[in-house]
Amino acid sequence: MSQQRNSREKLNRIIEENQHLSIEYIEQLATPILDDLTSWVNRKFYNPLNGELNYEITLDERVNATATTNVLDPMHPVIKITLGMLREIYRDAFVFPLVSDIISESTTTVKTLNEQFQNLYFTFDSGVPPIHTNQQTKLFNLVKTAYDERRHEKLTDDMLGARFMMFELMVVWLYFHELGHLLQRHFLLKIIQPGDSIVSVSEIQEAVDFHSKTTDENYFLKSQAREILADLEGVDLTVSYMLKNKLFHMPGIYLLMCAQEIMFHRFFQSYPENFEIPEINHPNPVVRGEYVQGYLTNLVLDTLVKNGLISDRKDAAYPITYLSIRASSMAGLFWANRYEEFDGGELPTFMRLASKENHEPKMQYVHTMRYWIDYQLEEIKSNHLCSPNFIEYFEGLRLYKK
Repeated sequence: MSQQRNSREKLNRIIEENQHLSIEYIEQLATPILDDLTSWVNRKFYNPLNGELNYEITLDERVNATATTNVLDPMHPVIKITLGMLREIYRDAFVFPLVSDIISESTTTVKTLNEQFQNLYFTFDSGVPPIHTNQQTKLFNLVKTAYDERRHEKLTDDMLGARFMMFELMVVWLYFHELGHLLQRHFLLKIIQPGDSIVSVSEIQEAVDFHSKTTDENYFLKSQAREILADLEGVDLTVSYMLKNKLFHMPGIYLLMCAQEIMFHRFFQSYPENFEIPEINHPNPVVRGEYVQGYLTNLVLDTLVKNGLISDRKDAAYPITYLSIRASSMAGLFWANRYEEFDGGELPTFMRLASKENHEPKMQYVHTMRYWIDYQLEEIKSNHLCSPNFIEYFEGLRLYKK
């Protein structure tokens, strides 16, 4: 993390929190979600191809996840998620509803935004949206009784439900991002050193194992574009998961948006405060967020129409815009208040880079990524393990096409 951007005092408090975060409990929460995901993925994708996907939760403090393929046995890949990553997901999901409540009560942020949307029926004054009993997750229903015995009076059912819904959706989207690398078979686009057979796509910035600028001068641009494609496939699969598990509703959509924004804030900590394209594997998270937000809002609207929940996209365009803007604002303020040197006097760095004042350099980066996405898309389409997939829908949107 950037020491200039972040508060040493706040980081010390985060470290102290670790004493109260049970790794065993977090693993117990994540395991049934990951078991269910892996079982579904194998039935849908791998078993018909005589393959099998496995996952591992690794005892590693680093905040990381990887998609690993043995090129000699590509139909038996492994998704690895570190306990360090699961701990941070749990920490963010645990604290976000509390901080959101404080922001809604002690600042005018929510009030001002709601007034901009005429306080219409879809706006909400509380920190997290109201969650009806039949919208709660299975996870919430399993743990609610234990919490009822000892929870603080200010921890409402909505706040508690938001914690577990956000945790689940964060884990699901992360898992499906890694699956996106596997389904698109990105390992085929890597240059493998003689004698190597294991290809891992990692979420942390590492030395380049399988490429160098001498083998492909555009390696980093291509790699960054593939990360965006994995993000978008992850979004597509997450929405399918939400439909399957009855989480495709306003609270679920909003909390997914918040979860994604918070994840991008976490990854942003190692990036410069500009839009120069770095020579690393992952694009600037502000740019990733631009693609994910653009794709998700379109997909949500079209899914609402497809499932007969609205008759026309325009019927929900205004509410979804509200949720998107609110998620970006609340996630940004959450991150700044939790981690950064922040007094409320100006926008946090991530939010400033995403704002109108930096629109032109941001969109230059976005359009560069679209070029390198298109450059690789035909090969990825032919390599993809399943059809139909998200690519046809993505191409139809013409998102950020010049």
